[in-house]
Amino acid sequence: MARLTELYVATRTRNVEDAGTEDAPTLLVSRGAQDLFLVPLVGDIDGLGTGRAAVFRIDVADRALDSENLVLRLLAGGDDAWAPEQVIAWGVAGRLPDIRVVPLGALIDLATPLTAASAGTWLSTDSSEGDAEIALQPVGTGRHASRAWRMIVISVTDQYPGFQPGGPGPSVGDTSDTGTDGPVTLQAGAPGRLLLSYLLPKTPQGDLAQGHANFYLTDLAAPFSREDLEGGHFTLTISSTDWWVPSYFAVFGLDTTWGQPNALIPFVHAPAIALERMSTDPSEGWESNGLPTAQLVPPPDVFPPVVGELSGSVIAARRTDEGSGRPRSELPVLHINRKRT
Repeated sequence: MARLTELYVATRTRNVEDAGTEDAPTLLVSRGAQDLFLVPLVGDIDGLGTGRAAVFRIDVADRALDSENLVLRLLAGGDDAWAPEQVIAWGVAGRLPDIRVVPLGALIDLATPLTAASAGTWLSTDSSEGDAEIALQPVGTGRHASRAWRMIVISVTDQYPGFQPGGPGPSVGDTSDTGTDGPVTLQAGAPGRLLLSYLLPKTPQGDLAQGHANFYLTDLAAPFSREDLEGGHFTLTISSTDWWVPSYFAVFGLDTTWGQPNALIPFVHAPAIALERMSTDPSEGWESNGLPTAQLVPPPDVFPPVVGELSGSVIAARRTDEGSGRPRSELPVLHINRKRT
């Protein structure tokens, strides 16, 4: 369980006719059967257009919201139907420099290139055009050794609504155009081996353009885990003088080869303060950006079971011979401070 300070929702809309919408959905946050609050997903309405991606950042620091058993739903914002293709949500606990990433939900491959244009999942208040709401499937973080078979890359370029300005460059220069045509490559490595080399592709999303968000989903040639990455990290490398100013970057792994994942494995969470302006021209930016590894909420302490009696404020534990159940020794192992209220 973690006290959340921010929520993130990232979406990619199908690239078929009329898939986009001008009626932004609303996020409903619930715990069990109890609805907690509603948040309209305002900001980048253009990012809900056909073939586009959007990332919404929501401040929940004043809501005393913990992450346990949360259920997230997207509610239709109107009768202008919307056809999402991918949706993921995650939270952030803590404040800089101690930020922890908490995966919350995902809907992966609501449609594929083989899905008929009129099929898939559509969200609309008009029941003849779609569903009034869709619920995200809860996901976990996986184990340290859980391997990702697919990867999601989330990128936000400077001047995107709701995000901090991107990192400065080595010179003042003209920052009126923060986007780039690239190419930009994402790599991951550990001592002695390269785990990943992924060229951010060209898509209908308006890739890496000023004020744009991007959502990429790709298969991995060889699966890897956070454990496999120990001693190494992810990097971004640009291969042109056409500078780029990222203001947010995240990488998640999926623990399934197809369908819905059980885990959304956090690899990278990089806010603007961790990113730099990028260019192969050293007077304009840095060629490479080392990305911070996403930090996770530590698991709760688990104490071994105790067999014994409660006497005063001390538990007297009896260690037994295996199989016989006979006590071998009696040791005070845990002090309990009782407080009446």
